[in-house]
Parts: sequence; C-alpha cells; structure tokens
Amino acid sequence: MDVEVLINKENRLDENYIPDDLVITDNNENNFHNFIDPNHKPMISKKVYPYFLKMKEDALKEGHNLILDSGYRSYQYQKNIWDDYIEKYGLEKTKELVAPPGASEHQSGLAFDVAFMKENKFVEHVTDDLEETKWMIKNAHKYGFILRYPKGKENITRYGYEPWHYRFVGIKLAKELYSKDITLEEYYLMVKV
Repeated sequence: MDVEVLINKENRLDENYIPDDLVITDNNENNFHNFIDPNHKPMISKKVYPYFLKMKEDALKEGHNLILDSGYRSYQYQKNIWDDYIEKYGLEKTKELVAPPGASEHQSGLAFDVAFMKENKFVEHVTDDLEETKWMIKNAHKYGFILRYPKGKENITRYGYEPWHYRFVGIKLAKELYSKDITLEEYYLMVKV
C-alpha cells in the first residue's frame, strides 16, 4: 500500500484488505474499551514501525513516554466498534465519532492512536493540555506522521478533532502538510487541480 493513500468516508478499503507486513508492537492490548477483544495485540505496518520507535525514543529523551495504543484494526473489528457506538449513541452521533467499516485508516496498518505513560500511569484520554500532546503536534511530522484530524479542519476531514490519531504518510509529505497546515484531503484537492 502506498503510504500516501487517502482513506476516508469516500475512499474506503475493501473489507478483505489486510496488510501483509503487520508487526506486534506490544504484548498487551493497551485499550480498555469494552468492545476490544482481550486477545488483540497492537500492530502496525513493519515499514512504519521503525519511524514510530525513533519518535518514541526522541520523545522519551524529553520526558514523554509514547505508547502505540491502538494500531491495526480489521474491517470486522471496526464494524464491531461501529455497531457498538450505534447501539450506545445512535447513528447520527456515531457518524461524527467513528469511521465506518472500510473507512478507518487503522485497517491500513499506517495509523494508530497514541497514548502515554505518565507517572507510571497509563493515560488513554489524550487532551490538548498534556505536554505529550503538544510535543506530538509539534514534532510528529519529522518522523513521517501527521495529526490526521486536526482542530479547525472538521468540515474538511468530516471527523471531530482527535489529538490522539496519527497517520504515517512518509517524512517528505508529512513535512509538507505540516508546513502548509493542510490535511491529507486538502493535499489531494491541490494535486487534482
């Protein structure tokens, strides 16, 4: 899969797509959501993992302990999340909060949700006021990652602001998107013109 591929509600992955180079990044599923399979282990594409490890290493030097919290999700796994949210919140709210099956970047193996260890505690609820969040927003592009659903771009990405969701697009493109302050959708609109 091309690391620059646009995956969203209009550009979906086939339900049978599974990356052929997934690597386990942790021996335990760090997510504590009720719909998570307890046997599931966080995974990401092998080509992305070294970039994450370098970013994690550099962040740790500045006191920020990054965790790849939720990486690859199969089509069925995303469908389970989607169905669970519909049951809890209804269809309209679910459309704002969760990618439908096939539209989740997690299925590509190129995206992950980040979490942190802080004072020996797992911090899953990533917010703007955390120093780790600020570090990620300022530095992730240097390692090829973009904050996929930034604040103020909700009408473009069609998702709410998610300070925890990062996507690998390669260093060159990540730096370009960061310097121009544009989303992947905006980049593709520019390329098509």
